[in-house]
Amino acid sequence: MNVLVTGLGGFIGQHVKSVFEGEGHRIYTVPREVLLPGGKTLQEATEGADVIVNLAGENLMGRWTNEKMIEIVESRRVITRNLVKAVNASEKKPFLWINASAVGIYKPDVFCDEESVDLGDNFLAAVVKAWEKELNTLYQIRQVVLRFGIVIGRDGGVVRKLMPLVKSRIAVVLGNGRQEFPLIHVEDVARFMLYSLRHGEIRGIYNMVIPNAVNYRQFVHTLSIGRPPFVTFSVPRWLLWMVMGEAEGVLTSSAHVLPMRMMRSGYELKYRTLNEMVEGGKVH
Repeated sequence: MNVLVTGLGGFIGQHVKSVFEGEGHRIYTVPREVLLPGGKTLQEATEGADVIVNLAGENLMGRWTNEKMIEIVESRRVITRNLVKAVNASEKKPFLWINASAVGIYKPDVFCDEESVDLGDNFLAAVVKAWEKELNTLYQIRQVVLRFGIVIGRDGGVVRKLMPLVKSRIAVVLGNGRQEFPLIHVEDVARFMLYSLRHGEIRGIYNMVIPNAVNYRQFVHTLSIGRPPFVTFSVPRWLLWMVMGEAEGVLTSSAHVLPMRMMRSGYELKYRTLNEMVEGGKVH
């Protein structure tokens, strides 16, 4: 099948490409220069797709300046809106649309699953709400919305940022370290997308997190197995705020997220715990 992946050059996109091509599917993408203005060229690009995987959006890493925050929300809204318009105007439509989203939509410090209506009111929650809302005008296509937790893997994401410190035997604890870290391995993200393609009953919202959550201190400790730190630095929230801006809240607030629909879907996680990821050599 022909699979159009936006955000193909990113950490998740590259793993999606590897998993889907391994099953014989043809992967292609559309450059940002076509996605942002939209129009006829984008419509023509979508007409060849059997499946669309929409991962495009400004990276959340870095300090959230006003300009960065505008780009975070607008890149997701505009690209998704343009894609939806292009597909709705096409005669040949894909049968499946998989869209990235985030567990940041949920209210912090509250246990949530896909049925929860107790949503957050911070910036990230507003971004996710606006992003998902763009899909409301997509018709006659099976939709799968994947609310990602923190996606980890050896070659990208937060692990890539932390491993130089771990290898230097330095542990950095953000805030009090007790905040829950809703994780999932990037291989399971890509494999669940492939599972969605094969199983027509998969539709709607799915939380992409493992059921066995860890807190941030446990996360850093587990990454350090075999390399016990010589020194541990605790970074207080006020200092994180000065460095990261509003992104500080993403790093220090707890997200108690349960993947209930994924667990009931029949999909078997390859990595159910952080220990399994580390022991399998998939995060170092």
